Amino acid sequence: MLNRTKIVFLAALLTVTVLAAGCGTKATPETKTAATPQVGVINVDKAIQAHPKYADYQRLQREYNTLTAQAAAEKQSAQQAQAQDTAMPDDAVQGLNEALGQEFNTKVAAKQNEISTRLNQKADQVRRDLSGQFDAYTKEIDSTYQSEIFSLQLKLKTVQLSKEEMEALQKQLEQLQGERSAKLAAKDKELSAQLEAAMAPEKAAAEKELSAYAAEVNAALQQQAAAKSAEIAARVQTAPLQPQASQGRSELEQKAALKSQEIAVLQDSIIKDIQDKTAKIAAERGLEAVLGVYKVNITAVDITDAVIAEVKK
Repeated sequence: MLNRTKIVFLAALLTVTVLAAGCGTKATPETKTAATPQVGVINVDKAIQAHPKYADYQRLQREYNTLTAQAAAEKQSAQQAQAQDTAMPDDAVQGLNEALGQEFNTKVAAKQNEISTRLNQKADQVRRDLSGQFDAYTKEIDSTYQSEIFSLQLKLKTVQLSKEEMEALQKQLEQLQGERSAKLAAKDKELSAQLEAAMAPEKAAAEKELSAYAAEVNAALQQQAAAKSAEIAARVQTAPLQPQASQGRSELEQKAALKSQEIAVLQDSIIKDIQDKTAKIAAERGLEAVLGVYKVNITAVDITDAVIAEVKK
């Protein structure tokens, strides 16, 4: 089931906003572009299978397979044992399952949006605080470097210099600009790490909250499904002169459908985590895009192992 989700993984990666990047960083014209590849690649299958929650996904998948196998065996046995089927009509069961599945999706999606909004608000607050620190640090750096850089620039433009003198001044100017840019980049990296550290507990708590909520909704819907199934079955059995139809979808099949929803929530969690970590690694390495697959000759950096290491922290 992860294979279906993986199809949209590339598009999500290319549009993902890097939470830890920026911190309000101002562009510095003096910063030089490093001569490194601007595109990264990631082995999505490898990253997914290395995720700490992949074992949970496999367990849920096994449970789902067991439920569907048991449901199929139960249905076959009932059909063989009874001349007339006393189960609920297929259309009633299908409508019940569709309604319950839609209710589960709606509730979990609403909860996920609520949690995401709360996380984004917290991240914005932390980012604003860190941005103020970066601005203050920039002013401090400029007070040290700006006057000297300006003086050298002015001298290069206004003073008659020999070629050797001009080259020496230009080299000195570039060295100062490089030092300034390096200090600002180091500060930006430091503040980005602070943002990531500040948000890590919030993300963990949000993930735990969503998983607990999904399990709670799942349990409630299972009880609701059992009750409604019994109600419909009783109504069908007591209907006068109504021939009993062959058994429709059983409680086991309903549990399998709800188990499938649990798997979908876990899939989204794994993919989202890999997206976040991929975006973080891409930002740290200055990559402009990350491809899941590619079929053309390009210069790219394979960040699969780096993402896996980040995911396992």
